[in-house]
Order: sequence, then structure tokens, then C-alpha cells
Amino acid sequence: MHGLGPRGGYNGAMTGTHETDIERGAESAEAHSGVTGERHALGRQSLPSLWRNREFTVVLFGQGISALGDAVNVTALPLLVVLLTGSGTQMGIVGVLQTVPHLVLGLPAGALADRWDRRKVMLGCDLGRALLTALVPLSFWVGIPTMPVVYAVTAPIGALSVLFLAAYTAVVPALVGRRQLGQANSYFQALASMGFVLGPGIAGVLVGWIGPGPTLAVDALTFAVSAATLLLITRPLRAEAAPKNESLWREVVAGLAYIWHNRVLRASIAFWSFVSVAIAPIVPVLTYYVTQDLRLPASSLGIVISGWGGGSVLGSILAARVTRGRLGLLMLCGNVVTGALIFLHAFLSSVPAMAAVTTGIGLVDAVVLVSYLTLRSSQTPDALLGRVSSSARMLSFGLAPVGMLAGGVLLDAIGGARTLMLIGIFVVLISPLFAFSGSLRGARDEG
Repeated sequence: MHGLGPRGGYNGAMTGTHETDIERGAESAEAHSGVTGERHALGRQSLPSLWRNREFTVVLFGQGISALGDAVNVTALPLLVVLLTGSGTQMGIVGVLQTVPHLVLGLPAGALADRWDRRKVMLGCDLGRALLTALVPLSFWVGIPTMPVVYAVTAPIGALSVLFLAAYTAVVPALVGRRQLGQANSYFQALASMGFVLGPGIAGVLVGWIGPGPTLAVDALTFAVSAATLLLITRPLRAEAAPKNESLWREVVAGLAYIWHNRVLRASIAFWSFVSVAIAPIVPVLTYYVTQDLRLPASSLGIVISGWGGGSVLGSILAARVTRGRLGLLMLCGNVVTGALIFLHAFLSSVPAMAAVTTGIGLVDAVVLVSYLTLRSSQTPDALLGRVSSSARMLSFGLAPVGMLAGGVLLDAIGGARTLMLIGIFVVLISPLFAFSGSLRGARDEG
């Protein structure tokens, strides 16, 4: 569920990986979006409790622990890099290594997961990531240079994370059935968001106590726990076998062609890709600003990042009420607010004030993200949902290295506060740029 660093880079609780958390639930629901509201209503009274579904509760527990590991990592890894190197550029390079696999493997991973047993794919990915992540704290304990180890394992862990996500997307419907997808997804999303409320604070305490390197052992342990829960599921979770003579790349191309010819999809995916690039370096920038510019302890950074997680929880709840009608306009306006709050953060030095602002950023960012995912699914026919979503995710995650590297270079050149201001300005300017697109500006939920 997570990587060395978050699933999409350093921005774990932020855009990239929060997108992944919501998208996991959203894509699972999208894959079966033909179920009508009437059918849901008829089934509510007779459906068994999800808590009696052993396989669901096992996976829910495993992924809840995994989300906590994500949140510990999103705080500890940037601190590790900055303490070892003192360089924002080095932080950017590690972020690039995390996100490049999404660009390289994003398209074929979904098709491969559809051909293989998804449970075995997830299990293998978790075990591999547990072993690779454990090499970082191990380097501390045996006394070998740690940064070369970080560089060596980051990209392989990212590749395993891409494949894990592709398999996970289709597992929830197989566990709970179509009629309980909404309820199941709400449980998964609540746990994922709560992980990013608690995890950064835990990481801040652990970093201050044992250091950032050994703290990453917690992340390795959560991978192992996730793998152990998957061992408790004995039945295969394989999709219907694809024809042997079917070309994976033909399927990929068909999805890309559909996006290109649908003006709303083309504009909305481009919009979110720009936003993802802009916000990609936000955690290393916050880390640098809080710990280097302001000289505050790691525990303060944990509080600031936890505010984003708390805002994401609130935003996910609010999104259920407001993400209707003109979603394109909601995305454009919400993004302006997000950028303005990031800009404001550069002028703050009080931990409570910074936490309050990151809470607001997390809240608005979650509403914009859910609006985007809802719009994307409503514009896509059922037969193309998997390919369209994987293509969109490849762009938003795959282009993130551009933002990560730019953020790292800016940190070394102008410091944390000015880098925050530039990110905020860029995020704000994305909205008027895309407001020229009448397709996006007037886009509505057609579900």
C-alpha cells in the first residue's frame, strides 16, 4: 500500500498518495458503476454486516496498519535525507526515484494485474517492499553509509508499489461484492486518512528518540503485517483470463485514444497532472521550512503534517455532500484556495497556526481530488474505466519527478519559505489557465 516514502512520492498525506487512497476506493466502485441506486436501496436491509466478512476485515486491518506505515515514512524519510545531506536537491532526487516507476510501469501494470492472481501479486509486492525498506535501518545498525542504500532501494520499492496498487484496485469488489462497495470503500478511506492523522506525530516522536533511519523499520514492519494478512486469504483473486493472443498494448492504446477524444477527460486529467506536479515537493519543502528555516524539532513537523491528514478526513466527508453538479468549476475554485493557503504558510512560524493552515489545505485538496475522480468516472464507459484510470494515474504520478526535482533545486537556491510561496503562486495560476477550457469549466457529473 505504501512505498519507501509515500505511494506516489514524499507527498504521502498530500496530493499524490491521498489520491491513491481515495482512488483505490473510487476505482473499485467505478468498476461496477452499473449497479443502480434502486438496487442498492433494495439490498440494504438484507445485506450481511461487513464485519462478519472475515476476508474483508483481514484486508482492512492490514491496509489500516499499512496506511500508518505510509504516514510514518512520509515524515521520517525526508528528515533522514536532509539530516544526512543537508541538501534540498538530494531530497528531490530521492523523490524522483520514487515516482519514476509510475511513469515507466503505470500503463502495463494494470493489464498485468488483470492477468495474474491479484492476491499473490499483492503478497509478493509487500514481502519485497518489507525486505528492501528494512535495508535502510539495517545500514544504520551495521554502520555502512545509508544514502547509497536509500538510492539503491527507492526505485525498486516504487516499482513494487505500482504493481501492488494495480492489483489492489480490483480486490475490494471480489471481497465484498458489488452492493457493499460504497460501505467498504468508506471504511478503507477512513482508515487511510486516520493513518495520516496519527502517523506523522508518531514519526516525529520516534525520530527524536531513535533517529529517522531506525524509524523506517516501522515502515518495513507494516509491510510485513500487510503481507501476513494476505496469507490469511486462501482463495485466489484472479480476474477472468485474458485471451492469450490479446495484446496488452492494444488495450492500453485504446484507453489513451478514448482520453484524447473526450474533451472533458482530456482537460480534467491535464489539470490534475499540473496540480500533481506543482504539489509533488510539498512535504520535503515543509520539512526543510520547519526543521531548517525555523529550526523546530521533528515533533513539530509531525504536528504540521498531521494537520493535512486531519483536513483530508474532513474533506473526504464534506466531498460526499458538495461533489455534485458543476464539478469542473468546483475543481478550479478549490484549487485557487489550496494555492492561496500554501502561499500563506510561508509567512507562519507558530506550530498551531501552521497546523491549522495545513488542515485547511488537506480539506480543500480532498474536495478537489474527489471532484476530479467523480468527474473522470462519470465521463468513462465501464469497459474503459481501468485503462483510463491507470493512464491518468501514470500522468499524475509519472510527471511528479519534475516537481520533486524543481522543488529540491529551489530549496537549495532560495530556501523553504520562498519555495512555498512559489508553489502557492503556481498552484493558483493553474486554475485561470484551465478556466479557458469551456469543457472543463462547464463539466458536470453525468452519473
